[in-house]
Amino acid sequence: MIAFFPSEAAMFGFSRLAPLHSGDSYVARVVRALGWQRLAVVTLVTILVSTRPLLEADVVGFFTSVEIAILWIELFAEMALIAAVLALGYTLLDEALPPRMPLRLVIVCAMLLGLSIVMTVLLYAHYADGFDHLPPPLRLVADSLRWGLPAIVLAVIADMHHRALQTDAAAHAVERSHEQLGRDETEQQLALLQAQIEPHFLFNVLGNVRRLYRTQPQAGASAIANLMCYLRAALPQLRSEHARLGDELELVRAYLGLFQVRMGARLSFSIQTDQALHGIEFPPMLLITLVENAIKHGLEPNGRGGEVLVRAKRTGQLLEVAVLDDGLGFASAASDGTGVGLANVRRQLAARYGSQARLALESRSPRGACATIVIPLRTLPDVGPGRLETASA
Repeated sequence: MIAFFPSEAAMFGFSRLAPLHSGDSYVARVVRALGWQRLAVVTLVTILVSTRPLLEADVVGFFTSVEIAILWIELFAEMALIAAVLALGYTLLDEALPPRMPLRLVIVCAMLLGLSIVMTVLLYAHYADGFDHLPPPLRLVADSLRWGLPAIVLAVIADMHHRALQTDAAAHAVERSHEQLGRDETEQQLALLQAQIEPHFLFNVLGNVRRLYRTQPQAGASAIANLMCYLRAALPQLRSEHARLGDELELVRAYLGLFQVRMGARLSFSIQTDQALHGIEFPPMLLITLVENAIKHGLEPNGRGGEVLVRAKRTGQLLEVAVLDDGLGFASAASDGTGVGLANVRRQLAARYGSQARLALESRSPRGACATIVIPLRTLPDVGPGRLETASA
């Protein structure tokens, strides 16, 4: 009567949690579903359920210990047989039906009820020594419902549990898809921003060289030679997603060398950084954008030139790279930090590091400006030995 509970507990506990192997044969799936976990649960719960009726007061007081033991063995054998038949029937049908078959649960429940009726008929025939003295059909159905209904309820619970697992798996799949889409969008955004910076920077350099060639041919020829050296070093990194601080500093050095040809003594620069920081990851082309902004909006408009200082230092787990100049500062609207170049720098920092990075703009006293990029420390391979390097020109 109650032997169905252990088999259904096993179904609910293990059948739906087993991983799906769509390429396995039907026999292999059935054998895997009837693994030791399910059999252990069936055995354990059958023992507990078969022991409970023997603990009643009238049984203990009327029978001896030996008789109680014999009764328990007989009851356990009967319940174990019913539990095994129901568990096997459920497993065979559960593995045979397609997972998304319409009315799948109705078919499983109908099978459980039919199997419960068959087991009831066999029990009556066993105790009556044949099928001649079976009770009326209505009585058979009523007796079958004593374990048929719990079987159906537990089958419904197992199906709901299975659907919940499917929903959870689908939600995780959607979440992973959104994460991948977010990464793809970020990479596309970085590529777009970098593509915006590269033409902007290169066209400015070429325009300066062209103007210099018209006014000072000899200096223009020298500038072209320096530009060729610069491009030879810069082009491999223009499309790179990652760069080292040391690489970006070398590009800045070459870039400032180009402008020294044009501005002469009106431009001086220095680069101060710890050699140990040269292996730190740094976004490509952002530092040159800050240097270009300092010259274009700070030093060139004031007519007398000035000095550009590039300085990098470590503060805790952050890298701070600053570009300082003693030009006009933020006196003009073009240099107030809202230009295309600085906007691209901010968007690239946000796309790469989120809230962990920032671009800070400050005025210097008595004149000039300071632009600082702050990013998390991320070391790339092949970092050289640490030493303080100051390069001046």
